[in-house]
Amino acid sequence: MRKFLILSCLVLLSACMGQGNNHSSESGSVSEKISLQQEKKNKVCSPDTVLAEGKGLKVTLADYRYVESLLSNKSKSFFSAHPEELLKRMINRRLVVKYVEDSGLAKKYGLDKEIEAFKKDYLSRLFVSEEAAKRVKPVTDQEIVERFKELFPKKDPSKMSKGDKDFIRNELKVKHYDEAVASIYGEVEKKLKFKRKGDVLTISCCGIELSEKIRKGEKEKFAKERLKERFFQEYFYRKALKAGLDKNPEFQRMLTEYFASKAIEVFRKDLEKSIRITPDEVKEFYQQNRNKFYMPDRVKAVVILVDSKKKAKEVKKLLESGKPWQEVARRFANFRAQPKFYFKDTKDPVGALLFAEGKPKKGEVLIAQFGEKTYAVVNVLDYVPGGVLPFKRVKRYARLVLKEKKLRELEEKKLKELWKKYDVRLENLDCLRGSS
Repeated sequence: MRKFLILSCLVLLSACMGQGNNHSSESGSVSEKISLQQEKKNKVCSPDTVLAEGKGLKVTLADYRYVESLLSNKSKSFFSAHPEELLKRMINRRLVVKYVEDSGLAKKYGLDKEIEAFKKDYLSRLFVSEEAAKRVKPVTDQEIVERFKELFPKKDPSKMSKGDKDFIRNELKVKHYDEAVASIYGEVEKKLKFKRKGDVLTISCCGIELSEKIRKGEKEKFAKERLKERFFQEYFYRKALKAGLDKNPEFQRMLTEYFASKAIEVFRKDLEKSIRITPDEVKEFYQQNRNKFYMPDRVKAVVILVDSKKKAKEVKKLLESGKPWQEVARRFANFRAQPKFYFKDTKDPVGALLFAEGKPKKGEVLIAQFGEKTYAVVNVLDYVPGGVLPFKRVKRYARLVLKEKKLRELEEKKLKELWKKYDVRLENLDCLRGSS
């Protein structure tokens, strides 16, 4: 829209200049500008188009579309109407990551070690998975028949249904895959050598040597298993690096996202350390935000499920006669029945039932059918009217809410500083409203 207005103004300016003496040279200049604008418009909006740029930071249209593709339908609907908001959130996320790296917070909180552990775990598993996929043997029809006979000895395999065949084929695929994985580990395990000196256990093979102290009171065989797991991870991680699996774009994207999520945790944790809250502040916050601590009308009730209307009536009769709900629930095999609070909520069938006719009464027993063979007997144990909860009951929660509020304020302040520090500039925003 902005570019359209610029072009319109230039056209109007050209028309006005046409009445002057120097119209030919000036209109020519305007035409050139229009041509440049049109050329620029045609060039932008490619995947490489830069939407935001700063010191060591860049967000392209491809980055934006990728994040957009990960959103839920509800979020997509919101951000399609407010694309700049999604872009700003992406920038904020990248600014936090950069700040955590540049400020030394990553090292301070051990994030580098955590990332290394994630890489080793993921890549070692990926290598084994890919190697196993190469070794997996195809499932034969004969295997399917033999397995069918094991599962259904009295049935004729020639009359096997497609569903049974697909189920057995998938089961055997998993079995073959597990066997392939076991063979990979088995080949390495044969080469392992253990050595113990005092309480230190060492494992070695294939140019790798790892040592670990045996824990106090721990049996040696358990220490060996633990050390063996460490060795396998290190061994297959090195194999993965040699195979170049760490260069895989999908892994790189996943690693970036994992680091970003951890960096945000570190960012918040570090800001949180500066927050100080006094008891008086908490009380004042409660008084000024009493609506945040309002609890609507609620009912404490227990639900007993049965499979027939006859049983439901029997349960109701027993409860109304004064039998404890625990005893009745056990009699009808509802061993997991527990009291729970219900609110007036149309999305909750029990809550909607309880408040259908106004205020529920203590001791009231209701029956509802929730399925073809599912009957719910609802026993009202207590009714609690709504209202603002007293400060004593919510003091701890009020402190948490206030702390979160202060943390958000600190985050907003810090992010504003980071936008300036890294000189973030937004560009080509018209592309955000283009087709995905």
